[in-house]
Amino acid sequence: MPRRIFTRPPKGSFSKTRGLIRMSWDVQNLENLLERRTPQDLSKMTVFQQKWIAKRELRGYHVPNIHERQFLNRHFESYLPNRQLTPEEKSKIPPIQTLAFGELERRPDVVLFRSHFADSIWKARQMVASRCVLVNGERCRYAARRLQDGDMVTVIPKAIPTLKGQKGTQMKFHPKAYMSPWMFTPAYLEVDYNTCSTVFLRSPVVQPNAMEIPSPLPPTFHQLAFEWYVSRKRARKVIPRDPLIVSGQYVKLKPKFDSIVRMDQKNKANALREQMTARRERKTAERHLRAEEMQQKETSV
Repeated sequence: MPRRIFTRPPKGSFSKTRGLIRMSWDVQNLENLLERRTPQDLSKMTVFQQKWIAKRELRGYHVPNIHERQFLNRHFESYLPNRQLTPEEKSKIPPIQTLAFGELERRPDVVLFRSHFADSIWKARQMVASRCVLVNGERCRYAARRLQDGDMVTVIPKAIPTLKGQKGTQMKFHPKAYMSPWMFTPAYLEVDYNTCSTVFLRSPVVQPNAMEIPSPLPPTFHQLAFEWYVSRKRARKVIPRDPLIVSGQYVKLKPKFDSIVRMDQKNKANALREQMTARRERKTAERHLRAEEMQQKETSV
């Protein structure tokens, strides 16, 4: 069964009860943002509750369109870039854990939303799946592709929601309602609206008195969420298996097919073991029968 792809907001994404902030220009999302002007007070909660709430809030904004397992396997690093800081720099620069979601900024769908070519992260992923996005002049079909420094992302103009016009004529910019709070561009992107393209310059870094990765939550939430995911990634560490041998050769297969082949080999080994056990029991029974016959002959004589 193919994996489900989130190309539209799931039901209840902008629920006021949950109050999660998303990557979207939706008016309900803006209302949730206005109601959350002050971050939630975590001082009266346990450490586990603090980490879990911080993870929920940040995952709702940064990782709403992919599974958590995919985020841990492809877009999360337990070791962040660090350097020695003076006491004065430590007081000005936010904690390094604010870069915990930095690897996600290399995804094409996130770049489209940051560049204002899509009105939500789900619309950006749909644009990639519909082959409306080019990376370095080639069609990009996978939103999980990792962009390299200097890669250019180009969008077909008809797919941009803020551009309107008839076929064969010059398209004009028509702003959408409630888009102004999201109209800012990170320093690691260079956007050209005339050509509908964006250049990914570099990875996000920490800046004095600022978080370079746009986020609606304070740095303390990023620290707690990073600690949560680090513990999850350590717990998910997979024990390495023995190499798979097929027809006398070492082979490397995808996890799904690898498990199928290993199960088939295990079943064959179990069947062979059962045959050998049955043969051994049959020979033992025959040996006992012959011994009893010899004993009866000796007693009759």
